[in-house]
Amino acid sequence: MYEHILVAIDGSQPSRSAGGAAMTAARATGARITVCHVYGVDIHRRRFMDMEPGLPEKYRREDSLCELRTAHDRLMDEGFRALSAGYVEQFVQDCRDAGVNVEAAAVQGRSYAGILQLARSRGVDLIALGAVGIGTLGDGVLGGTAGRVLHAAPCDLLVARCDPGPGPILAGVDGSEQALKAVDKAAALGRAMGKPVRIAAVYDPYFHTHVFHVMAGSLSTHRQEQVGLAAQEKLHDDIINEGLGKLYRDFLEEARVRAARTTNDPTTVLLKGKAYHAINLHAEQCRADWVVVGRHGHHRQADSQLGSNTETVVRRCQANVLVVGGIENIGDVPAPATDHAETVVSTPALAWDTDAEARLQRVPSFVRAMARRAVEDAVRESGHGRVTVGDFDEMASRFGMGRPGGAS
Repeated sequence: MYEHILVAIDGSQPSRSAGGAAMTAARATGARITVCHVYGVDIHRRRFMDMEPGLPEKYRREDSLCELRTAHDRLMDEGFRALSAGYVEQFVQDCRDAGVNVEAAAVQGRSYAGILQLARSRGVDLIALGAVGIGTLGDGVLGGTAGRVLHAAPCDLLVARCDPGPGPILAGVDGSEQALKAVDKAAALGRAMGKPVRIAAVYDPYFHTHVFHVMAGSLSTHRQEQVGLAAQEKLHDDIINEGLGKLYRDFLEEARVRAARTTNDPTTVLLKGKAYHAINLHAEQCRADWVVVGRHGHHRQADSQLGSNTETVVRRCQANVLVVGGIENIGDVPAPATDHAETVVSTPALAWDTDAEARLQRVPSFVRAMARRAVEDAVRESGHGRVTVGDFDEMASRFGMGRPGGAS
């Protein structure tokens, strides 16, 4: 689990919540904590120098300026050191009272840069910080420091908005290896902290319906007939949306079995809609204490530092969000999914006759995997162990995937 947690404190309530959550995790897992406050003296020094030409004339004399600079620098340096000590000393005492091994660190520089530098130099495996800082406007927008650390964290990151509570740990899955790693962390935390674990998967049956409506409004009748728009829409309604539900139920079951090896009785829920929106809404409904997500999802591309759904969950969720995986340990980009990649491992793929496979290749690539799955499900239900061209033609006739006999 976790061995070394870095907690960033700035005096704000969210940073205190981050400290509380980190302390709870440290007590449960035996991790040690480094608590830090990062303060920026140089930026104030530069701003003071920028202001010098606008000072009253009596302060612009060289001797006066030297005195002002010295007094300002001393005030900033000593003041920030005292402020840092004040921010962390109570947290240090609370950790010691709770039996948590803790040390304090004060770092000069930009807040996000100091946090990242300290995380790397100390080799921590979890950073915990508030979603917003002392400069928040109260509008719910993720703070600049949290946002920058989110995109560059070398390890897991806990973004806190509220004090630890009795709610469950909610993990989001999408079939990706990163999501399964998040389930592993959620299960381990659930066991260590005595919390129930809930696993959610979200599929979107509405997206392609919207796409077809846009296409219908943008293409002429001739073009709609040319691309077979009506048949493709029927294919989505009858196979793709139903197939997505089956696929994500399989993702849930795989995650449940995996989590059950670590924690007792994990529960699952299948949700519909945009992934980030459904996860955040369900987190609110079940009063989740922690939401755990992978840094990337199923559709990660090269050069991506953070998945879009993960980023939006962090920015909008009112629970504490744990992002599993740092930019330095997320591994290589997975190979593009093939038709067989959509088939869950627990259900072996059926063999296909050559003619049946040729028919399948005429189905548009973006729905081919779901069409394969629908055909195989129907063949299994009939008790057969191999897909023939007759099986495919029957399904093609039923769902409009192309005319029997090879034409499409």
